[in-house]
Amino acid sequence: MSNVGRPINYAARQVKIDKIIDGAVQCFVKKGFHGAGMAEISRTANVSQASLYQYFSSKNELILEIAKKYFTRDMEALKRIESASDFVVALEEEAYLTGDKTGTIMYLEILAESSRNPEIKKAVQKSGQELFSTCCAMIKKLQENGKANSTLAPEQITHYIFAYIDGLSCHIATTNTEYSSSMLRQFVETLLEFKD
Repeated sequence: MSNVGRPINYAARQVKIDKIIDGAVQCFVKKGFHGAGMAEISRTANVSQASLYQYFSSKNELILEIAKKYFTRDMEALKRIESASDFVVALEEEAYLTGDKTGTIMYLEILAESSRNPEIKKAVQKSGQELFSTCCAMIKKLQENGKANSTLAPEQITHYIFAYIDGLSCHIATTNTEYSSSMLRQFVETLLEFKD
C-alpha cells in the first residue's frame, strides 16, 4: 500500500521517538554508550530494530538526539529562571534536575563521550556556550539592577555556579549524596551577596 499523500501523524511519531529515547537512556545508564547495542535498545524500548533504524540510522545519531534533549531541557529551565521575579527561588526550583540520578548519569555519559567523539563534542560545546551566555546575561542584569554585588564578573559567577552544580552531579551519580536545594541557595546567596 502506498504512503503517497497520506498525512504524517506527528504526535504518534513523537511518541515513538520518546519511547526509543527512554529505552536508550535506560540502556546507556546501565552499560554506557559503548556497552549497549541497538538490539538491546530496541528490546528495552519495545520496538522492532527496523522501527528503531527508521528513526535513528545509528547509535551516534541517537546519542546526539539524547544530548540535544538534555540541553534543551536545561535551556528551558534557565529561561524560566530568567523570567522569574526571584532569581534564587527560581534557581532552587529548577536545579532539582540535578537530583535526578538517571538524568545525571546520562549527562556524565554525554560529557565522557564528548571527549572521544568530535560530533558529540561540538554539540556539547555549542549547547554549553549557550547555557553559559544565558546565565551570564541573567547575572549581569541582577548586578545592573543593583540586586547583586558586582565584585565578581558575571562570567566568574556563572563559572562557579556551573562548577558547583557539575560537582554535585558527580557526587549524586557516584555516591548516596542527596540533592539539597537549601545548600544551593546558601551557595548562590553567598556568591552574589544579594541586596534587598
